[in-house]
Amino acid sequence: MTVTLYSVAQSIAQAILGAIASVLPPAGRGVASAPVVTGLAVLLFAAILLVASMLNTIVLIWFERKLLGRFMDRRGAMHVGFAGILQNFADGLKLARKDTVRPREADTLGFWTGPTAYLVTSLILFGILPVSSGWNSGVLPLSLLLALAIFSFAPLFIFVSAWSSNNKYSLMGGMRSAAQMIAYEVPLLLSVVAVVLVSGSFDLTTIVEQQQNYWYGGPLLLALIVFVAAMLAEMERIPFDLPEAEAELVEGWNTEYGGMLFAFFMLSDYVRALVGSYLVVLLFLGGWTMPTWVPSTLTSFPLAGIVWFMIKTYIVFGVFVWVRAALPRVRTDQLLRVGWNRMIPLALLSVVLAAGVVYAKCLPVFGCVPGLGG
Repeated sequence: MTVTLYSVAQSIAQAILGAIASVLPPAGRGVASAPVVTGLAVLLFAAILLVASMLNTIVLIWFERKLLGRFMDRRGAMHVGFAGILQNFADGLKLARKDTVRPREADTLGFWTGPTAYLVTSLILFGILPVSSGWNSGVLPLSLLLALAIFSFAPLFIFVSAWSSNNKYSLMGGMRSAAQMIAYEVPLLLSVVAVVLVSGSFDLTTIVEQQQNYWYGGPLLLALIVFVAAMLAEMERIPFDLPEAEAELVEGWNTEYGGMLFAFFMLSDYVRALVGSYLVVLLFLGGWTMPTWVPSTLTSFPLAGIVWFMIKTYIVFGVFVWVRAALPRVRTDQLLRVGWNRMIPLALLSVVLAAGVVYAKCLPVFGCVPGLGG
């Protein structure tokens, strides 16, 4: 029997409820019934995911600050905690102490619901994306499709947040964000189609397991490039941060937000950056697996899958930071023109190349790969 994170949560829940039931009278011992154990196990599993995702997000922000400091020939955060590791906690406490002022003419429901839903839908993805073979129990046959569907809710909540704040700059930023995300979701999904064609599955666990001999980033290099570029646009990171252009729109769609609602937006952006890095690793870089030629001593130690997965994730995020430091912001018309006129043809070409891989089952350059193309 494979030990998974969910099975561990279930065992803990059973132990807790069993201990409670042992001190209760016979009439109250139904507290340890199967439905209650399952419910508590789900809550524990969600709590573990929330803590792990939040800690990773905080470390990710610190990692970007330090990496940008090196790119810009400066130190970065360094005074609060060792090497500035506690600076993000200090920033969070500062935002928590600030008041959230709602504009008088703003729509109350949309003003509060938008940033909250934006953060919640970003966090839900961590319950879907597998980090290792022992991360959860059961198989979601359409986990990739479900993750992309939840990821695509962001334009709606951003636009609702911008419109409800009753600010013209915010509304323009929200409209830019919606147009940008819609324009780049099409090539994003087409590049995913290339992976689905080669793997023959929408299940992320199956896609990872089929890359044990060969990572898809090799034969599907074009799809990888299109996916990374589209993901940068979806995450609104430089050079695609037009919805938050400070010189043009003050602060874009979150101009009227302060305090913890502003923190929700900033935290959601980094959560989505972490999710985007996860997806790149899962779809193109073998997930938690390593090639068969890697020595077994590097792949058989405890938690090896999670360790290798997180190393790949931080390398991918480092590339995102490198792009941010190297490229300037583009204009809105350039961004949309690239999205519709350049990215979509390249994504369609990647689908054609993936179909060729499936048909040939091997490539002359890379050699025949067992299991490639079904």
